[in-house]
Parts: sequence; structure tokens; C-alpha cells
Amino acid sequence: MKKFLALSAALLAGAGMMLAAAPAMARVNVDVNLGIPAPVYVAPQPVYVPPRPVYVAPRPVYVAPEPVYYSPRPHHRRWHDRDRDGVPDRFDRHPRNPYRD
Repeated sequence: MKKFLALSAALLAGAGMMLAAAPAMARVNVDVNLGIPAPVYVAPQPVYVPPRPVYVAPRPVYVAPEPVYYSPRPHHRRWHDRDRDGVPDRFDRHPRNPYRD
């Protein structure tokens, strides 16, 4: 039994040494994991929205137009009755004399 224990101890020691030599190998392991994080609800920032302008139509106001005064064109009177006696020039014997008929 002593032999069996010595043999098993030797086997265990040899296996331990072999396993201890494995990390001595020059190897680099780099793991990068990019993933979606756990769903987290974030409320959006409040945004200021100005109120829409209110349009109020003005009341209709009636303004009477001002009267337009005009005098008759002076060339009518001048051409048709130069002496202004009321008789048209074509029927007047003396169209340029206001005191004669």
C-alpha cells in the first residue's frame, strides 16, 4: 500500500506540474463584448412650444366716402357760349358781346 500511495502521489505531483506549466505559455486572450444594455426608460427632455397666435378679425367699419366735387370743364362753356348770355354761339349774332343778343 505504501507503494500505491507513493505512486499515486507521484502521479498527482506530475499532473500538477504539467498543469502549472500551461500558464507559462505566451498567450493573450482579449474578449470584447458589445451588447445592448438592459432596457432603461429615459423620459425625453421637455420642449417649450409657444402657443399658436390667436387671430381676431377686426370689426368691419363703414366709412362713407367723401363727396367728390367737380366743376364742369370750362372749355364746354367757353366753346359753346363765350359771352355767357345763355345763347349758344352758333345761334348768337354777336357771340363775343355779352350785352347784345
